Amino acid sequence: MDILIWLIVSIIIFFIWVIVFDTSRFTVSAYKFESRKVKKEVRIVFLSDLHCKMYGEGGTFLLEKIKELSPHLVLIGGDMITARPGKETGKVERFIKELGKSFPLVYAYGNHELRLKIYPDTYGDAWEKYTKSLESAGISITENGVFSLEGTGLNVISFSADRRYYKRMKATSMEPSYIEETVGKPDPEAYNILLAHNPVYSETYAEYGADITLCGHLHGGLVRIPVPVSHKKKEEGAHIMRGVFSPKLSLFPKYDAGRFDINGRHVIISRGLGTHSIPVRVFNPGELVVIDLKPTGGV
Repeated sequence: MDILIWLIVSIIIFFIWVIVFDTSRFTVSAYKFESRKVKKEVRIVFLSDLHCKMYGEGGTFLLEKIKELSPHLVLIGGDMITARPGKETGKVERFIKELGKSFPLVYAYGNHELRLKIYPDTYGDAWEKYTKSLESAGISITENGVFSLEGTGLNVISFSADRRYYKRMKATSMEPSYIEETVGKPDPEAYNILLAHNPVYSETYAEYGADITLCGHLHGGLVRIPVPVSHKKKEEGAHIMRGVFSPKLSLFPKYDAGRFDINGRHVIISRGLGTHSIPVRVFNPGELVVIDLKPTGGV
């Protein structure tokens, strides 16, 4: 009995250590793509789901890592803040402003930004204060729009899905026509990157026609564990490490984290950088994504 108690206590201590360790660090994941539509080499850093988390005083560690990577463009995939009445956002504002001093950036909506905007009865003037603070530094949050990086052939499409596409415990289908009606069709001559926060609709994003779609939202499934994968499934792109939980309160979401190739298109899902509500990460540290694009055959 003493051995059993010791074993249980040891397991509990181990997982507490893993949670503390994984919620206090981030890793860098790198991807490379070539295309005839890319006019010159471009490095992009993608961050998502910070949720007011600061790595170092004022986000110094994260900021230094981004500067070290020297991107031509920084893309923010939403949920930099946490929608909670009275939640302080000043540190996030200062971090984004510092980031904007060094790099051009595109900041797209997540569901938490969307909540602040559409529920003023709950959150008061938090949305207005947040956006005005960023606008004072020349930074706008793009709900739906297109940004072109001059001379590169690159278009960034910010897409914000309606609140109904974030409902829990309810499957809501999305058609590519909905994205087209919201942000227009992708330019066939440009290399199109779609910022679309919720990865549940990854197959729709691929059908819409963006070359790469960048998502977040699931936080890597909170807990990541290895699952058995056949050799055939591995060749088809199945992942050995899988996220356990989905915000829709389902288990083992199909599109949880990493790269997915769907009908010739690419979807990259960030594990995010922070947590909210349940501050848990197990075998699942935060993630900063780096994407290198270059013309087919080099420059």
